[in-house]
Amino acid sequence: MRFYGTGHNEAERSGTGCLWITVAILIGAAVCLSPCRVLADWSYEYRDDFRGGKAEQDSYLHSIFWPQGAFPPQEPYLYYLDTGQQRELALGDYHGQPAHLGYCFPLRSVQPSLTVRGYLQVDVRFTYSADVFPSLSGYLRYSLSSDGVTWSNPRELGEGSHDIALESVSGTCYIIFYGTEVLIDNLYVRLYSFPAMIHVPSEFSTIQGAIDSASYGDIIEVAPGTYRGDGNRDIDFREKAITIRSSAGPDQTIIDCERQNHRGFYFHRAEGASSVLRGFTITGAHLTGSEVGGGIYCESSSPTIVDCVIKQCTAALGGGIGFSGGAPTIIDCTIEDCLADSDDSGAESGGNGAGIGLMKGSDAMIVNCTIRNNINSSQAGCGAGVYCWQSKVWLSNSDISFNRTMADSSGGGIFCGGSSSRLTLERCIVSNNTAGSGGGVFVGPPANARQDNTREYVRITNCTIADNSLTGTLSASSGGGIHSVSSDIVIRSSIVWYNDGTDVLLLNPTSNNPILYSNTGQDYSGLGNMSLPPLFASATDSDYHLQSVTGRYDPRYSTWVLDSSHSPCIDAGDPQDSVGSEPYPNGRRINMGAYGGTREASKGIGPLIFHVDRSSGSDFNSGTSRSDAFATIQRAVDETISGDTIVVWPGTYREEVTFNRKAVTLQSADDAAMITAPNGYAFSFYGAESSMSVLRNFVITGCGDGGIFCFGASPKLTNLTIADNQYGIVAYDGADPVITNCILWNNENGDLFQCRAHYSCIEVATGVNAIGRDNGNISTDPLFADPVSGDYHLQSRYGRFLPGENVWVTDSLSSPCIDAGDPSVYPGRERMPHGGRVNIGAYGGTPFASLSASIWWDVNRASR
Repeated sequence: MRFYGTGHNEAERSGTGCLWITVAILIGAAVCLSPCRVLADWSYEYRDDFRGGKAEQDSYLHSIFWPQGAFPPQEPYLYYLDTGQQRELALGDYHGQPAHLGYCFPLRSVQPSLTVRGYLQVDVRFTYSADVFPSLSGYLRYSLSSDGVTWSNPRELGEGSHDIALESVSGTCYIIFYGTEVLIDNLYVRLYSFPAMIHVPSEFSTIQGAIDSASYGDIIEVAPGTYRGDGNRDIDFREKAITIRSSAGPDQTIIDCERQNHRGFYFHRAEGASSVLRGFTITGAHLTGSEVGGGIYCESSSPTIVDCVIKQCTAALGGGIGFSGGAPTIIDCTIEDCLADSDDSGAESGGNGAGIGLMKGSDAMIVNCTIRNNINSSQAGCGAGVYCWQSKVWLSNSDISFNRTMADSSGGGIFCGGSSSRLTLERCIVSNNTAGSGGGVFVGPPANARQDNTREYVRITNCTIADNSLTGTLSASSGGGIHSVSSDIVIRSSIVWYNDGTDVLLLNPTSNNPILYSNTGQDYSGLGNMSLPPLFASATDSDYHLQSVTGRYDPRYSTWVLDSSHSPCIDAGDPQDSVGSEPYPNGRRINMGAYGGTREASKGIGPLIFHVDRSSGSDFNSGTSRSDAFATIQRAVDETISGDTIVVWPGTYREEVTFNRKAVTLQSADDAAMITAPNGYAFSFYGAESSMSVLRNFVITGCGDGGIFCFGASPKLTNLTIADNQYGIVAYDGADPVITNCILWNNENGDLFQCRAHYSCIEVATGVNAIGRDNGNISTDPLFADPVSGDYHLQSRYGRFLPGENVWVTDSLSSPCIDAGDPSVYPGRERMPHGGRVNIGAYGGTPFASLSASIWWDVNRASR
């Protein structure tokens, strides 16, 4: 299984620190990148000036993209700011929550898996000037990752041009920007890899011989072939910070240990993360006695092991890979068909951890790995997939499946026990493993271990633990999915189903609520838990993607398919967690299970955004973008479900729209659209509509019966200009619409009938709508720009938008509706300067709102 989630190393490169020369080259050519004139054997470039809308497609993780001229959504958002001369990408917040934009470079796999270095350039500009508005400030921060799992601490970027250094041992560089009231432009990325300095076998006949001659930082490249004999097994890095890589990957570069009490690689001289092993298959290691680490042994060492296959290897502990101390990193590796066996049952290693074994304070990070078909042949051996004793292990985005212990042993997939042990399991599949107890995961001391008072620390998040089996005499009283004894364990946003015995058995847990927002095979109390069939795509084929009526990823064909059923685990994970890189629509809530938060997460039902454009749309379109917009508002309403949003692009719409009892938001996408209904009402609400039904930023005029009709319904009507109709808003049968920030003027038979408004401009304000401190209403001529010609923008001495001409002009008077809206409503996207209070009427909260301050401000720079 390969997941792609959201580096250890990050730095901002100063323009004065080193002279960098960019030379455009083709892949495989040489390039001069620094004064040391290092040659690169691969390079990659990416550019985006944000003129073509690439960001939405190329970024793997981002906030919602929103129309530039629309009132902002109730979540952080991104929008393109187009001033005519320049187009930038803007980040806007929601109640202090920043917008985000994340990339993974290269965008697609276009090079062999190599260590890459390079830099990212970006221009940053803030929407406010600190000199003019010192109380208002935006910010932009970024974090880096080399694997999409572990991230650097955030760094802040000021206004100006920046260079950010990138580096990744796994060949991919991740970066996430997040901020608010900030613009970015001219994004440029350059990556490159270094060529090898030493070659095997053309320069040295053995790998060990090449290592012995290598110096700090050297790269040894091994040609395809099968390598045997002395010098090509029991390979020792000699404490050197070097990279040993294959030129063609693990399928074609094999270390054959020939089953003669030899292993592949031995790290035992305190090697660190800069000692890198990449791209080999290690097979045939067979160690006897109580030896540790069949394929690879790391003793008090912390190397980086990438893109390796370790198979058919045997040791007493860690048949595939064994750790005794140190903090190694394992990325993109497969450990399969390995054996844990010991002819010394009293040894500490004891036939544990056929796939991976950790002991004596090891601290391993295992990312994007597959650990499968490994067997503990010792009767007492635990943890056939992964064995963690008095150690720490972080398993992320990995598949631990089809591993098996013998008889009454514990932890078919994973075993974690002993003092100070910590297991972190994130976005992993643990399936089809077999053990006497804890077929999937076992936490606690094994039956024959010394009992103590310590508790293991275990965190299982967004995992799928399914189809694990129990065997032996203890199976009737064991947990088939997770079996925990007296541990500090918390399980969140996970699915534990279809396991033998009890899916989850937690004996004496530390927490009173150890399971949260998870789906288990039995009813388990706790916030957000459920016990419903998860509707996996095909458990028989070990495909644990969730069925979805709106889209499920099919890994067999690398495509998206539609199902007739919809999993209850979609959009049901912990609401405090980010949805990560889940595709749209995602319900703004992470899925349960191993694919939650990833690009392979099954799609949710909503919310969706539909577009309406009278000038270019068609009701035969899908409505999901402006280029594929509907032509009528009613068609969009008919297509929506509650929670969706409809954005209407400028134009005059001759319609009588009925909301059909749906809780949707309907608003203009740009300069306010005009709605007219010569023979009826422009909008009608019946029965079930509440304040979750929102109508915003429209001009409603020329309606024969009235602007809005409410019958037993209470929608939210805000920032509307309702003028020159028979009636403004009419309410019957107990309807109580929430009316704020609206202008109701020159409606022949009345502005409001059996309803009331707040912070609105009403021509005839009597009764509950009378002018007073309690409701914030006014009853003064709103000073429309040119209502006879259909221009209902508000006059302003400081700046008013002139439609058609797309320019800003000034008037001799300013409308009383400017800065007169509900003071609890933020002015949204109104241009600076504004009075910190939303305008009344159709343009309030949008970039087309009339200005209100005495300082003339460059409206292009102030656009938000």
